[in-house]
Amino acid sequence: MSKRVSARFPISEPYLLFLVFAGIALGTVLLQQAPRFALLWVTLVLLSLIYRSKHEVEVGFTLPGVGRGALLGLVISVPLLAFLSEQLRAFSERLYGTQDIVLLLYQVCFISAPLEEYFFRGIVQSQKGSSVSIALYAVTALLYFLPHAPLLATFIVFVALGVLGIVYSYVREHYGLAASVACHVVVGFILQVLPSLIASFRTMLR
Repeated sequence: MSKRVSARFPISEPYLLFLVFAGIALGTVLLQQAPRFALLWVTLVLLSLIYRSKHEVEVGFTLPGVGRGALLGLVISVPLLAFLSEQLRAFSERLYGTQDIVLLLYQVCFISAPLEEYFFRGIVQSQKGSSVSIALYAVTALLYFLPHAPLLATFIVFVALGVLGIVYSYVREHYGLAASVACHVVVGFILQVLPSLIASFRTMLR
């Protein structure tokens, strides 16, 4: 019986991997954001390694592709920064539980972006398609932020991640996984790190 179940639901099945991630996210809702995010990111690393032990993940690195991904991230995020800089700063600092710009940069650009792209675009999208990767990425907003943010703010993030998921999936489909990582890094830096950096400069100049 166990062999039949294992054959139907292999350990590297993307849906099963996401359910494990979701279960850990729900089981840690009472933790502070910093250790909770650390645990969730470690979980994504382990789940990705489990998948990688059974399947190849195509990175598709090309300089033109990475450049196009970064440029698209710039185009879609700069207008939002121009009109919502202060709101983005307050929201990001609350969600990540820190006002330390260096730590925020590290979390957003060097941990969250590559890990999420590898899992949702490299694994889920390659196996289940763009629609599933976009939907699960949007659900991740609820898992990340619902315990620590107002319901309306969480819904806005849910919608925003759904829209960004469409963008990242498009970039992944046309230019490769490395390009979607570049797009995600640029968007994260401009919308989640740069507002705090701007606020810090303004404080210094007063």
